[in-house]
Amino acid sequence: MAGSVLRVARRQLSQHGGSGAPILLRQMFEPVSCTYTYLLGDRESREAVLIDPVLETAPRDAQLIKELGLRLLYAGCAKTLYHSVHEKIFTLPGDCLIYPAHDYHGFTVSTVEEERTLNPRLTRSCEEFVKIMDNLNLPKPQQIDFAVPANMRCGVQTLTPA
Repeated sequence: MAGSVLRVARRQLSQHGGSGAPILLRQMFEPVSCTYTYLLGDRESREAVLIDPVLETAPRDAQLIKELGLRLLYAGCAKTLYHSVHEKIFTLPGDCLIYPAHDYHGFTVSTVEEERTLNPRLTRSCEEFVKIMDNLNLPKPQQIDFAVPANMRCGVQTLTPA
């Protein structure tokens, strides 16, 4: 499975590599959890982020990042997220397609304009957005203690003997 994903990603990169598009986007499906991981990269700076990574696919994701010559960045606060979306994503053309990672209502694609005008959190001020995000009271993700350290090491796992 991982090999086929990498072959498809390489083929897509080579097909679009000369297009001059400044942003690289890869949507990768993980069949066991039925979730997607997104790789978003800047072709010029070679900086990239993984959005909603799945622990079991960390080696695949790390290999893809390496093959594409990208450097993984990390973020984690609501204020940074708000400014990144407003100063980067919302400056893209309104008809630019985006793929929300955490929409559980079956909406797998949106546009910059839809999110800019209709997103119930991102249409608020930065202060309101931070307050909303800080008060979501979401349960701690079950794999977070494994996923975050792995992501910080670009997917490299430290195995402990059983």
